[in-house]
Amino acid sequence: MKPQIFVGNLINSGISSGKKTFPEVLIDYQRQYGDKFVFWFGSNPCIVFCQPEHAEAILTDRQTFEQSPFAMPNFDLLCPHALSLLRGAKWKRHARVMVPMFKRAKMITHLDTILKCADRFIDQNLRDGEIHRNLGSGCQSLTMNVIGFIGFDYDFDNITDSQLKIAFEDFLSYAVLMMMIPWAPRWLSKLYLKLNGKYQRTRRFIREVSEKIIEEERNKQHETENQKPKNLIASLVSSLNEYANDEQISSGLTRGEMLDEVLLSIMAGYGTTSSALSWFIFFLSKNPRVQQRMKEELREHNLVMTDDAECIPQLTEEKLASLSYCECVTKEVGCLRRVSIIFPIFFY
Repeated sequence: MKPQIFVGNLINSGISSGKKTFPEVLIDYQRQYGDKFVFWFGSNPCIVFCQPEHAEAILTDRQTFEQSPFAMPNFDLLCPHALSLLRGAKWKRHARVMVPMFKRAKMITHLDTILKCADRFIDQNLRDGEIHRNLGSGCQSLTMNVIGFIGFDYDFDNITDSQLKIAFEDFLSYAVLMMMIPWAPRWLSKLYLKLNGKYQRTRRFIREVSEKIIEEERNKQHETENQKPKNLIASLVSSLNEYANDEQISSGLTRGEMLDEVLLSIMAGYGTTSSALSWFIFFLSKNPRVQQRMKEELREHNLVMTDDAECIPQLTEEKLASLSYCECVTKEVGCLRRVSIIFPIFFY
């Protein structure tokens, strides 16, 4: 359908007036235009695909599709040097530093840290006899603390109303706002952020925390030279090169680029991982049969902590690969979370 100036298809599809929901519009468009069509959000065209083979083609060619500049519209106004927004040689330069730290084998080594963070969060925030209604906020605090330890070797305060958590919430709200108005002139969005005192204070505070994390890691590396980076911040600091450029793919990151990668790494886990965990807990509470089957599979592989256990069960890469039912549940929750979270945020 031909887009209208500034608003794209938001008005002529009936979404903005409330006549149709976004899923209803997608179904109508599929009937009119087929299994692949374009929906315009302002001046930005979104390609919609409807068949499993389309997803297979996209995932097979991730190098092309994951570098789409529309992946996070206008987020570059807040975090211009983040990996998910880059393309070409600059993307490759950042990927060489970032991607190795997120492999499954590396995450498994942090299981004990994740368990300790969970225990600590429960002890500090959950009390017997209370009905806890802040599931989303609690999961945000927990994941932020986990990310702090395993990614940056840094103790983020996991209390639900901490200053840092409030700053992340504010920053995320501005990110969502910018991505919801991709049709607005960029100069107007830049001016709004520049003149917004609350945003500037939030950004300054998060930058100061990021700088502190980087400086602490630099001091550690001066004391222990020639050690292989064990976490994300160690890898980032080791790659510091103020003369880095896109002509030399292996030339590391500048300080400004490093700060943006630190910010995006924290924000990505804080927003997406916490929402996935929230929905995981919610859906399991509504489906005790599924919960029981997951527990049975964990018991089969000796991964359940018992009162008489002498040590914490060890999760290995082989054991993780054998948890087929748990993996299916996790993937299904991930799909449901995208439908339940992303659609309302961006389309309503």
